[in-house]
Amino acid sequence: MHVDQALRTALRNFSTFFLIVALVTVTLNLLWGVVYQDVIATRDIHGDIQNLPKGEGVRGVGKGAIERARYGGWIVLALEAALLPLILRATRRAAEADEAGHIPTALGSWGAVIGRRSRESGERRISVAFAMAAFAVVVWLLASLIGNLIAAVVSDGVAWVVVAGVRGVALALALPFALVGVIESKIRHRPSVDRT
Repeated sequence: MHVDQALRTALRNFSTFFLIVALVTVTLNLLWGVVYQDVIATRDIHGDIQNLPKGEGVRGVGKGAIERARYGGWIVLALEAALLPLILRATRRAAEADEAGHIPTALGSWGAVIGRRSRESGERRISVAFAMAAFAVVVWLLASLIGNLIAAVVSDGVAWVVVAGVRGVALALALPFALVGVIESKIRHRPSVDRT
């Protein structure tokens, strides 16, 4: 029942939640893609490049460039994780706006988060958060798989856009479910009605 409510909330406002997350994930991953577009263009032959003698490369990409791109990807992931509390607050603002009968927007939700800090306490239904997180993992895996299939057939010149975009979009498609799971896991104590 509670997972159903979380899924309904996530799907009803999915476009808003997607945009809230995508503003961070797609932007960071496209920046990574711009910086490492030559490395991404040679992604199919990274194994061969790794076997080349030190100092040699293909189209200016050597072992060092591949390693820097890998570390850059981890830095992007760390930044996304560091920004997760802000993304959660923006998502919560959108869910609250929907619950109040307003139409939530991504920019409005981000605007409400800037400069405001709220601490939420209380009991949680951990099962709701875990179920929605599991659903998010499935969505992320499917989106990544489909995106990587598309990336495999694009030309090297635009590969960086597709590869970086897939990384950001896959997270933006999946993360709203996990975030809404955290939001909906909060047990709301409604005032009891005196029936005497």
